[in-house]
Amino acid sequence: MPIVEVRSLSYTYPGSTKPTLTNVNFSVEEGEFILLTGPSGCGKTTLCRCLNGLIPNSYGGEFNGQVIVDGLVTTEHPVYEIAQHVGLVFQNPENELFCTSVEREVAFGPENLALPREEIRKRVEESLAMVGISHLRDKSPEELSGGEQQKVAIAALLAMKPKILVLDEPTANLDPASAQSVLNVLLKLNEESGVTTILVEHRLEMVAHMAHRCAIPQ
Repeated sequence: MPIVEVRSLSYTYPGSTKPTLTNVNFSVEEGEFILLTGPSGCGKTTLCRCLNGLIPNSYGGEFNGQVIVDGLVTTEHPVYEIAQHVGLVFQNPENELFCTSVEREVAFGPENLALPREEIRKRVEESLAMVGISHLRDKSPEELSGGEQQKVAIAALLAMKPKILVLDEPTANLDPASAQSVLNVLLKLNEESGVTTILVEHRLEMVAHMAHRCAIPQ
């Protein structure tokens, strides 16, 4: 069974008369690296929100079809439960970071799962090391560059041990060097740790060689 299945998905935002997604069908196998691309307004961000249950659980609207991630039907489980299986990274990491240090930021998710202290410490250490930011652990996220902040956001999700990472244009606000650094982290996570990766990206020249397949929402 694929780790992600989208079946006949159509969605219309509250107050809108035109659907953003119409009869979308696709599946992702465990360990795949999928590139989502297409023109602005084609529904990429909306599809990302569907994959972690934000749509329809937090947005409402008219939702038809079915989304299944790691065996969970998203309409049948709360977002906090789905978040343990699917991590979602947005364009602007500043909107996701709110703790006083990088270490606290990465520990926040496991702490809210009420995990034992030693398990939390282990997850923090592993996640920081996986994205190469152990040396930033005592820094405030506000002191970091955009690329470093994006790595902190990824590390915070990795500490939740998700099998799937969904990233909505994570390099949109980064310079080319920072963007390449973040993309290298994603490729390493996919190749070495087997994290299933779904990436929304417009810089196709930077990511085309990384992806196993490319999909365009309609």
